[in-house]
Amino acid sequence: MRRILSTLICLTLTYTITSAQDLPDNEAYKARMDSLSNALSTILSEWNKSIPPHYRAAMRLEKEAESHPEHRDSLLTIAAKEREIGKSIEPILQAKVDQCLEEKRALVEKYALIFEDAFPYFHQRNNYSKDSLSVLLETASSEIRRSRIGKALRKFINARQIMEGERFQIFRCYDSDGKRFDWKQCKGKKVFLVHDGLWCMTHGTDNTAFRTYLYHLRDIAPHCMPLIVVNCDTREELLAEIEEYGLQDFTVVSEFKNDIGTLNWLYNDDVTPTCHHIDERGIIVKTTQGVDPDYLEKVFLK
Repeated sequence: MRRILSTLICLTLTYTITSAQDLPDNEAYKARMDSLSNALSTILSEWNKSIPPHYRAAMRLEKEAESHPEHRDSLLTIAAKEREIGKSIEPILQAKVDQCLEEKRALVEKYALIFEDAFPYFHQRNNYSKDSLSVLLETASSEIRRSRIGKALRKFINARQIMEGERFQIFRCYDSDGKRFDWKQCKGKKVFLVHDGLWCMTHGTDNTAFRTYLYHLRDIAPHCMPLIVVNCDTREELLAEIEEYGLQDFTVVSEFKNDIGTLNWLYNDDVTPTCHHIDERGIIVKTTQGVDPDYLEKVFLK
């Protein structure tokens, strides 16, 4: 059954490439995708400017109605009109959003096996068997196979991913000075490795929260070493991340491979932030999505 499925996938993808010989080049794809992304941003900006104010006005009026019962009926009537206006605008903008997203999806689907920028399968690797991923990669263009993301996918396919209970394997990475990180610093210590996704922890609302927790962790467990691994391509981007989250007092490193580094293909880190709790022996005792203070403080650090 698996062989039949792989054959069908291969035939389908071969047809896709054969029928796509008249596609424009990568720059044309990028330009169109950038255009669609800009259009989506404009629509979402229009959404934020036009819809929420009506709902906020309705909520304000409803609250006033509670405080001023003598005007309750008139205030609630106006509040209902505000809500109705918001509801009437929403489907119009939603249709625009849906159309833009559908065009982006169709564009990626059309170019998925042609250009690296449209190749989604490394980031969707957990949705496919490795056999299917192998077929996808072999059917892709030589540009994709030679690209960073193609090579990362090949590594993922060929590797046996490291799981909880196994020894953590070190990898080459660099600190904010551009110097190769010395993993001997971690020897004999408990290591709290946080892989990227700092924005996801705060949703952009409180960039000091993670730093504050790390200081707390240092106070209660000086024997534990926090290690933050950032997905980025350049030292300048790493320095910007450190500055944004105030992590100058902590060890922050990067492979400078953005989101296709070792932690992605060997450990299958996907949804960020991913936290690996590594004991003094170098064993990964637990992996969590996001910081779990209860486990960290009540179990791992005991």
